Amino acid sequence: MNTKSLKAYEVREDFNGYACIVFATNSATARREGAAELDADWESIDYCRRLPWADEYAGVKGGVPPLVCIEHGWCFRCMNCNCKIDCDLEGEDDQGNYIKLEPVEDGSAIFCSQSCKDERENEKANRNLAFEAFKKSVQEKRPDLKFTEFTGGWPWITMEGRFTFTGSKYGGSATDQNGNGNIQWFIANGDKAAWDEYEAKREGGAAC
Repeated sequence: MNTKSLKAYEVREDFNGYACIVFATNSATARREGAAELDADWESIDYCRRLPWADEYAGVKGGVPPLVCIEHGWCFRCMNCNCKIDCDLEGEDDQGNYIKLEPVEDGSAIFCSQSCKDERENEKANRNLAFEAFKKSVQEKRPDLKFTEFTGGWPWITMEGRFTFTGSKYGGSATDQNGNGNIQWFIANGDKAAWDEYEAKREGGAAC
């Protein structure tokens, strides 16, 4: 679609008061697409109105930059500490003291400061490192099992590795529920007998 024909609209739902900016050729389309983005139905939309100042961002990856929205009266929450960021650019530290915010954008996300952004990036990196360590750990603990799928890393806390074994139909899983290194092993109910047999053979072979 030719982005020159697209216009910016602000769509706001009336339950939580959330709003978004969508680009469409007409108000009806904007209302429908905005409702979908806000996970609301047509009747729950409080209003759909034009935002001429945002027209220039039609077709721009990421849409309207958060700082531009703030300049036009919008407010956001820091993606890390959840503090409010509005055109006053004022906030409070942990002791309740007044501070001047220096927000930083990262695509469509916004942070109240560079240090808050760095903290989030460090958390992401640490969680991804923990996931790699988890995968290595379970495979080293049980090299005899065939691990078929792993889930974990940012943004998840829980890490899981699914596996099968000789004679299994459903398999099992190794799970670190809280990301603290405590790994629990589970076997599907339908494979309990097969697992007991498998373990008996494995331990018997090890004893020999």
